[in-house]
Amino acid sequence: MRTAPPAGLPDTRTGPEALIKEARRRQRRRWLAVGAAVAAVLAGVAGGVAGHRPGRPGPQSHPGPQVAARPAPIPHSIGTTLLMWPAGSGVCCGPVAIDNLSTGRLAQSQEPAISVGDYQPLLTQVGRWLVYVGDGATAIRDDLSGNPRVLGPTPFFAPSAIPGHVWLFRARHGPKGPVQAWQVPVAGGPPSPPVTLPAGAYLLRGTDAGLLLQVPHGLALWNPGREPRLLPYSPPGGISDGFDATARLVAYGTGCTSQATAPDAPYEPNAGYRTCPILRVLDVVTGKLISFPAPPGTAGWVPSGFGLVSAISHDGQRIAAYAAIRPQGAGQVRLYVLRFAGRSRRAIPVPASAAYLFARTAWSADGTWLLYQGPRGHLWAYQVTSGQTRASGTPCCQYTVLVAAPSPSG
Repeated sequence: MRTAPPAGLPDTRTGPEALIKEARRRQRRRWLAVGAAVAAVLAGVAGGVAGHRPGRPGPQSHPGPQVAARPAPIPHSIGTTLLMWPAGSGVCCGPVAIDNLSTGRLAQSQEPAISVGDYQPLLTQVGRWLVYVGDGATAIRDDLSGNPRVLGPTPFFAPSAIPGHVWLFRARHGPKGPVQAWQVPVAGGPPSPPVTLPAGAYLLRGTDAGLLLQVPHGLALWNPGREPRLLPYSPPGGISDGFDATARLVAYGTGCTSQATAPDAPYEPNAGYRTCPILRVLDVVTGKLISFPAPPGTAGWVPSGFGLVSAISHDGQRIAAYAAIRPQGAGQVRLYVLRFAGRSRRAIPVPASAAYLFARTAWSADGTWLLYQGPRGHLWAYQVTSGQTRASGTPCCQYTVLVAAPSPSG
C-alpha cells in the first residue's frame, strides 16, 4: 500500500502524511502475524473439509472481548469465494488464502502471485478478472483458471469506467517527467492512444465524468484538453482521505486530521491514521453531493484510501465505513453502513464489528451480504436488508488484499 507515488511518479504528499506512511510500514508487519494465523488454519484442514473452519488468529487480530452470541454459519447460498493476501507462514509475503464460502473449503493458491511494494492498488476486480501487480500489470480470471497475462510493462494501473478495461500509467523521462496513461482491454486487444496527465497529477480511476485525479490541491475530475475540476470540499493531498470510488460515485472525507495510536497501545503502538468528521459521496454525473457526519460518540470516519477496499455496494446504494472509537490512541474502529437514498443520514452500526485499525471489508458476490471482521478476529457476514448476522471460523480481516468473487460452479 502507498500514500505517495513511488519512484518515477510525482510526489504530492503533505507533511502530515508521514504518519500515514508509518502506518503502511506497520501493515507489512501485520502481514506476518495474520498470514501465520491463516497458515495454521490451513495446516489443520489439510486439503479442506467442507464446512470445517478450525483455528483462531493471534491475540493482536482483534480488540477486547465483544459481547455477542455466535450466530449461525454463513450460508452456502452466499455464492462467494474470498481471496485474502498474504497468507504466509512467517515470511513476507506468502500465497493467497482462498475461502470458498459455498463449499466451506479453505485452501492456498500461488496465483495471483502479487508482488510486494508500495502500490495502490495492488489488486482490483475488472468484471470476472483480477488485475494485480505481478510481472508488470497482470491479469488472471477471478476463479484463478488459465494462465496469467501481462497487460503492460508497468505496475501502475487504475480501474476504468469502461467495462472490461483498465488504465495503465507510468512516468516518462525520469521521476519528474510527465505521467502518461492509456487503456487496455483486460481480455486482450489493442491499447488506446495515450494521454498525458496534468502536471503533478496522479491517476486514481476512470469515471463517467472523466478521470479521477489526485492533484496538488486535492481531488479533481479531468478530461483531456480541459482544466481539472476540483471536487467539492476537496481535501489537499486527498488520496489518503479516500474511502472508495466507482465509475459514478466518489466517496471521500473532508476536514480530516492526522492521528496516532498511543505508545502503549495494545495493537500497533505509534501507528498513524486519519479521521474525518464528514464523509461525502459525490455523483459525478448529476453533481449531487451527500454528506454523512461521523456517528455520535465516535472520533470520526477512518478512510482506507482509494483502491484498497470496495466499500460501495454493487448496486451503488450503500457504503460501509469504519469510524474511530474513543479514545483515539487505542486504535479501535467500528463498522457502519450508510444508505444513499432517502433523507436520513443515520449511520447503521454493524453488529459485533469492533476491530483494530486497517481491518478490511468486502461485499458478497451478489451484493447482499457485507463481510467483515467479527468477534475473536473471525469472518462474519451482515445482511443489510434483514439485519441478520452469520459467522465463520476463518481468521479475518487484517489483510492487505481482501476481495470477493463468485464461487466456481460445481
